[in-house]
Amino acid sequence: MSRAGCAIVAAAIILSTAATALADRPIVDKKMAFSETQTHLRITTSFTEVFDKKAYDELTSGIQTTLVVRIFIYQRGKEDLPVSVAVGRFNVRYDLWDETYVVTIQSNYYNHKTKLESRSAALKAVTELVNFPIAELKHVAVGPHYFVGMVVELNPVSKKLLAEVRRWLTRSSGAVNVSRGASFFGSFVSVFVNPKLPEAYRILRLRSQPFYRVK
Repeated sequence: MSRAGCAIVAAAIILSTAATALADRPIVDKKMAFSETQTHLRITTSFTEVFDKKAYDELTSGIQTTLVVRIFIYQRGKEDLPVSVAVGRFNVRYDLWDETYVVTIQSNYYNHKTKLESRSAALKAVTELVNFPIAELKHVAVGPHYFVGMVVELNPVSKKLLAEVRRWLTRSSGAVNVSRGASFFGSFVSVFVNPKLPEAYRILRLRSQPFYRVK
């Protein structure tokens, strides 16, 4: 094999190894807080660790940074399909003229756009959820134990994933039908235990402690 051929093979091996390492990254158990209003279940948590130094430094580049967050609520013992899901897309772009960070948040239940003056504030805005609505209460019964699984993807490149996210974000909250999106959301095993190789710069898979609703 030629030297150029060897270099191509070596590069392919390195890329494959890196992708496999990301896919094999274990699920992170994280304590999350839950609350509810009259109509929605809400979550308070963070996933700042999805950013490394390189990604944090690039927030000042003027190029948009995108986070795609999928939040699954599973009933314990019935994890073949989530009882409810929420999809979020969080964008940050540094405006070189105004010298501000433009943050846009879109989800099934919440939409917000703001301008922030500091990079740290922009990072916090897209990686910390505070009383963030994730489900209508009618989908989460009183009594059974549930847990949340969360997939956070930094700068995903999968066109299929981004198209699915756009499709789900255009639906009203009441129109979200989990069974129709089985291939997109899937069972806990398929999404968290045996996922396909990710197509993103970095990815986190988080799992909450069990929780339940009371009257």
